[in-house]
Amino acid sequence: MKNLNLKKLFRLFVVVFLAVNPFNLFAQLKGDTYAAAKAKGSANWVLTYAESPGFAAKKNGAMVGITVDIMRKFEEFIEQKHGIQVNMAYEAKDPNNFTLFLDEVNKAHGGVFGLSNTTITDARKKMYSFSPPYITNIGMVLTHNSVPTMNNISEIADKFAGMTAVTIKNSTNEKTIQEIKRKYYPSLTIEYVPSFGDAMQRVINDPKAFTNVDFTYYFEAIQNRLPVKRHPGGDESTEQFGIIMPKSNDWAPLLEEFMNSFVGSVEYKKIVATNLGQSAMKFLDTLK
Repeated sequence: MKNLNLKKLFRLFVVVFLAVNPFNLFAQLKGDTYAAAKAKGSANWVLTYAESPGFAAKKNGAMVGITVDIMRKFEEFIEQKHGIQVNMAYEAKDPNNFTLFLDEVNKAHGGVFGLSNTTITDARKKMYSFSPPYITNIGMVLTHNSVPTMNNISEIADKFAGMTAVTIKNSTNEKTIQEIKRKYYPSLTIEYVPSFGDAMQRVINDPKAFTNVDFTYYFEAIQNRLPVKRHPGGDESTEQFGIIMPKSNDWAPLLEEFMNSFVGSVEYKKIVATNLGQSAMKFLDTLK
């Protein structure tokens, strides 16, 4: 009888916990729409994020990164030009899971913004809204520095014989890996990890692994003197990053208006330099 009562008590606790905890598995992110904010003169925005060096990360308890700084400037723009007081709150179920991040944004409602190194693609535009691009990216193939250099992607089956590709589901980097497998390396084994940080750790610790990641991961590794090699043959055509939003986010036109005038400004360039460093800035200049 005692065990039965304990079981009932536990079930009751679980039900109550899921009902009152805003971060439970069934909760969906929701922020104020622009329409509602205009009527009351204030807005609550919810910002979710996936950890990405230089773009969005929590350091010493504070949010930092290019997208974080852009949203702060957008907040100022809304308050000064539209007279709406904005409160921003960061909520993320698992910042180290990029696939979950995309799903979280997709299921969100209203004034919710997703911050990370998120590539703008035609396929994603069908499911999400995007800001105008705020930076140009190039994907890189990285390995442990003991691996022989690959200067042409057609050499990959030979140079990377017996190696495993590590990537993240639903990312554009996964798409690149799948294209490499289809065109050049049919027998390639692909393993999946939750985050790009996990992929980098695998490469750093395992000479038999390689990954395709955005350029900022390479520069972060070099700055930290980690044993990582960039393979020129794996550099892919440029793509662009944007702030991602659910389709129901009616702030998108205002964010577009703001970014069209802000991106490229002196203040914008200062934000990029502060978050990425001078080496990355010089690299970005070569893409123009």
